[in-house]
Amino acid sequence: MKPLEKLFSLASIAGLLLAASLAFAEDTPMPTPHEPAFCKENPGKCEQARARHEAFCRENPEKCEQWKEKRAERQAYCQQNPEKCEQQRERMKQRRAEMQARCAADPEKCEEMKQARRERRKNRLGGGMPNGPAPDAAPPDAN
Repeated sequence: MKPLEKLFSLASIAGLLLAASLAFAEDTPMPTPHEPAFCKENPGKCEQARARHEAFCRENPEKCEQWKEKRAERQAYCQQNPEKCEQQRERMKQRRAEMQARCAADPEKCEEMKQARRERRKNRLGGGMPNGPAPDAAPPDAN
């Protein structure tokens, strides 16, 4: 079999697997802050996040371009490896649930960890981050 025929065969198989996984996917996926459903439910938070992101990108266009490239690479990877991406998503959901349980058990320690993470992020990026709280912003609701 020629290399081009192999590539075409693999691409066809990957397409079939992707189509099958989409056909059997859940009808109601979890909304994320980047999806319209989240923005409909949280218009204020969505608008604030957009404004922070746009301001950050105006100040750091090269960083935003790197993020766009990485996002495109990740999307391509997930199209080629849907099972691995789904496993990674499930692991992240599990870790998030564990962290929420820890925070419910010890809110003070949780807030200290959040503040330390914000500082590391701020130092790493040389300023704010578009999805982090603005320095002069009020604390988020406990919803």
